[in-house]
Amino acid sequence: MTRLVIGLGHPFRCDDAAGLEVANRVQTATTHQNMTGSYELMDLWEGADDVIIVDATHSNSPAGTIHRFDPRTRPLPTGTFASTHAIGVAETLELARRLDRLPPKLAVYGIEAGSFATGTDLTPEVVAAIETVAKEIDNA
Repeated sequence: MTRLVIGLGHPFRCDDAAGLEVANRVQTATTHQNMTGSYELMDLWEGADDVIIVDATHSNSPAGTIHRFDPRTRPLPTGTFASTHAIGVAETLELARRLDRLPPKLAVYGIEAGSFATGTDLTPEVVAAIETVAKEIDNA
Protein backbone atom coordinates (compact mmCIF):
# COMPACT_ATOMS: atom_id res chain seq x y z
CA MET A 1 0.00 0.00 0.00
CA THR A 2 1.32 3.43 -0.95
CA ARG A 3 0.77 5.99 1.78
CA LEU A 4 1.20 9.72 1.16
CA VAL A 5 0.97 12.64 3.59
CA ILE A 6 0.46 16.03 1.95
CA GLY A 7 1.15 18.99 4.21
CA LEU A 8 -0.38 22.25 3.05
CA GLY A 9 0.32 25.81 4.08
CA HIS A 10 2.56 28.80 3.82
CA PRO A 11 5.82 28.91 5.77
CA PHE A 12 5.67 32.69 6.32
CA ARG A 13 2.12 33.03 7.66
CA CYS A 14 2.67 31.75 11.22
CA ASP A 15 0.20 28.91 12.00
CA ASP A 16 -0.65 28.46 8.32
CA ALA A 17 2.54 26.35 8.24
CA ALA A 18 0.91 23.64 10.42
CA GLY A 19 0.42 21.19 7.55
CA LEU A 20 3.97 21.72 6.31
CA GLU A 21 5.30 21.06 9.80
CA VAL A 22 3.32 17.83 10.14
CA ALA A 23 4.78 16.64 6.83
CA ASN A 24 8.26 17.46 8.20
CA ARG A 25 7.69 15.28 11.27
CA VAL A 26 5.96 12.20 9.80
CA GLN A 27 8.39 9.30 9.49
CA THR A 28 6.26 6.36 8.31
CA ALA A 29 5.00 7.64 4.96
CA THR A 30 6.08 9.50 1.88
CA THR A 31 5.46 13.19 2.45
CA HIS A 32 4.99 16.18 0.22
CA GLN A 33 4.72 19.85 1.07
CA ASN A 34 2.42 22.01 -1.00
CA MET A 35 1.82 25.73 -0.69
CA THR A 36 -1.34 26.01 -2.79
CA GLY A 37 -3.71 23.16 -1.92
CA SER A 38 -5.31 23.50 -5.31
CA TYR A 39 -6.10 21.24 -8.25
CA GLU A 40 -2.57 19.84 -8.40
CA LEU A 41 -3.44 17.75 -5.33
CA MET A 42 -5.15 15.28 -7.67
CA ASP A 43 -1.86 14.79 -9.53
CA LEU A 44 0.13 14.53 -6.29
CA TRP A 45 -1.95 11.65 -4.92
CA GLU A 46 -2.16 9.80 -8.24
CA GLY A 47 -1.27 6.15 -7.56
CA ALA A 48 -1.36 6.45 -3.77
CA ASP A 49 -3.71 4.09 -1.91
CA ASP A 50 -3.83 5.98 1.39
CA VAL A 51 -3.68 9.78 1.38
CA ILE A 52 -3.64 12.12 4.37
CA ILE A 53 -3.92 15.88 3.85
CA VAL A 54 -3.04 18.27 6.69
CA ASP A 55 -3.81 21.98 6.62
CA ALA A 56 -4.52 24.89 8.93
CA THR A 57 -8.16 25.74 9.62
CA HIS A 58 -10.06 28.80 10.74
CA SER A 59 -13.41 27.68 12.12
CA ASN A 60 -13.48 29.79 15.30
CA SER A 61 -12.44 26.80 17.43
CA PRO A 62 -9.65 27.33 19.97
CA ALA A 63 -6.12 27.41 18.51
CA GLY A 64 -4.64 23.91 18.35
CA THR A 65 -7.99 22.13 17.97
CA ILE A 66 -7.58 19.11 15.70
CA HIS A 67 -10.34 18.39 13.21
CA ARG A 68 -10.42 15.10 11.30
CA PHE A 69 -12.57 14.57 8.23
CA ASP A 70 -13.30 11.64 5.93
CA PRO A 71 -14.07 13.36 2.63
CA ARG A 72 -14.96 10.05 1.00
CA THR A 73 -18.16 9.97 3.08
CA ARG A 74 -19.15 13.66 3.07
CA PRO A 75 -17.86 16.99 1.74
CA LEU A 76 -15.54 19.14 3.82
CA PRO A 77 -17.11 22.21 5.34
CA THR A 78 -16.42 25.11 3.00
CA GLY A 79 -14.64 28.17 4.29
CA THR A 80 -12.89 26.19 7.04
CA PHE A 81 -9.49 25.49 5.53
CA ALA A 82 -6.92 28.23 5.14
CA SER A 83 -6.20 29.09 1.54
CA THR A 84 -4.40 31.94 -0.11
CA HIS A 85 -5.88 30.94 -3.47
CA ALA A 86 -9.40 31.02 -4.88
CA ILE A 87 -9.51 27.22 -5.09
CA GLY A 88 -8.90 25.50 -1.77
CA VAL A 89 -8.88 21.99 -0.34
CA ALA A 90 -12.66 21.58 -0.05
CA GLU A 91 -13.26 22.68 -3.63
CA THR A 92 -10.46 20.48 -4.95
CA LEU A 93 -11.80 17.41 -3.13
CA GLU A 94 -15.30 18.01 -4.46
CA LEU A 95 -13.98 18.27 -8.00
CA ALA A 96 -11.98 15.06 -7.47
CA ARG A 97 -15.15 13.35 -6.19
CA ARG A 98 -17.10 14.40 -9.28
CA LEU A 99 -14.26 13.27 -11.56
CA ASP A 100 -13.96 9.97 -9.66
CA ARG A 101 -10.36 10.83 -8.76
CA LEU A 102 -10.43 10.49 -4.98
CA PRO A 103 -7.85 8.04 -3.64
CA PRO A 104 -9.17 4.75 -2.18
CA LYS A 105 -8.42 5.91 1.37
CA LEU A 106 -8.42 9.60 2.27
CA ALA A 107 -8.30 11.55 5.52
CA VAL A 108 -8.02 15.28 6.07
CA TYR A 109 -6.70 16.83 9.27
CA GLY A 110 -7.28 20.47 10.05
CA ILE A 111 -5.32 22.17 12.79
CA GLU A 112 -7.03 25.29 14.09
CA ALA A 113 -4.71 28.26 13.68
CA GLY A 114 -4.26 31.01 16.22
CA SER A 115 -2.50 33.43 13.87
CA PHE A 116 -2.14 33.92 10.12
CA ALA A 117 0.06 37.00 10.55
CA THR A 118 3.24 37.43 8.55
CA GLY A 119 6.09 35.58 10.21
CA THR A 120 7.38 32.13 11.07
CA ASP A 121 6.38 31.80 14.73
CA LEU A 122 3.86 29.07 15.51
CA THR A 123 1.59 29.44 18.52
CA PRO A 124 2.30 26.91 21.32
CA GLU A 125 -1.14 25.30 20.94
CA VAL A 126 -0.53 24.70 17.24
CA VAL A 127 2.94 23.25 17.90
CA ALA A 128 1.37 20.76 20.33
CA ALA A 129 -1.31 19.85 17.77
CA ILE A 130 1.34 19.37 15.04
CA GLU A 131 3.16 16.89 17.25
CA THR A 132 -0.08 15.07 18.11
CA VAL A 133 -1.16 14.74 14.47
CA ALA A 134 2.30 13.59 13.32
CA LYS A 135 2.38 10.91 16.04
CA GLU A 136 -1.17 9.80 15.21
CA ILE A 137 -0.25 9.39 11.55
CA ASP A 138 2.95 7.51 12.40
CA ASN A 139 1.10 5.18 14.77
CA ALA A 140 -1.80 4.42 12.44
